[in-house]
Amino acid sequence: MKGFSKFQSRKRLRENLRKFSEKKVDYAKYMRDIYIENGLAFISCKVKDYYDIVDPYSVEEYEWLNESFARYVESNAAYIPTEYPIVLEIIGGHFSDKQKAVIEETILDYYGLALGDKQIDLIRNRRKIFVISVIAVIVAVIAWLLDAFSYSTILQESIMILVWFFVEDVVELILERIDLREEKTDAAQLASVAVRFSNKFNDDPIPDDVAEEIIAEIFEDDDDKDEDEDEDETE
Repeated sequence: MKGFSKFQSRKRLRENLRKFSEKKVDYAKYMRDIYIENGLAFISCKVKDYYDIVDPYSVEEYEWLNESFARYVESNAAYIPTEYPIVLEIIGGHFSDKQKAVIEETILDYYGLALGDKQIDLIRNRRKIFVISVIAVIVAVIAWLLDAFSYSTILQESIMILVWFFVEDVVELILERIDLREEKTDAAQLASVAVRFSNKFNDDPIPDDVAEEIIAEIFEDDDDKDEDEDEDETE
C-alpha cells in the first residue's frame, strides 16, 4: 500500500511537470493589456517627491538619475518590443516647472549616455574586426609564400592554425556585433522616451491624434538630423 502511494505521488509529479512544460500565455495580449496603446508603450511610475527620480547625492546642474527609479524603468522596458516608442508617465510629486524640466533632461541625458556607450562599443568592435582580419590576411599570405618557396611544412601548418584562430576570433566578434546592435537599438528606445507628468493615474485610452503628436515629438530630433545630413550631402 505504501509502495502504491509512492507510485501515485511520482505519477502526480510527472503529470505536474508535463503540464508546466506545456503551459503557454498569450504574450502579445499581455503586452497590449499592460503596456501597449495606440502604437505607444506606457510605463507608469508613482513617485512622492523630486528625489524619488533624481539622485539626492547629485548636485545642481549635474543631476543624475536615482538608481531605484532607473532600475524600475529598465525592468519594465525589458518587456516592451523595441519597435514601440515609450511614454514614461510620472504620477504624483507635484513638481514645479523647473523641476519637471530638470527631471526630463536628467532622464534623457541618463539614457542618452547609455546609448552613447553602445555606440562606442560598436566602434571598438568594428576596429577589432578590421585589425584581426588584416592580421589574418597577412599571416595567410606568409603561409602561402612559405608554401610557394617550399619552406618547412611544420611551420606552414603552425601558421595556418594561427590563421584559423584569427578567423574564429573574427566570427565571434561578428556575432558579438549582432548582439551589440540589438542592445544599441534597445538603448535608443529608452534614449527617445517621452516624459509626461500627471497628479493622478488615468487608464483611459489616449486619442489617436495625441498618440500621433507624441510619436512625432519623439522622432522630431532624428528627423531634423536627417534633414541636416541631406543638406550637407547636397552642398
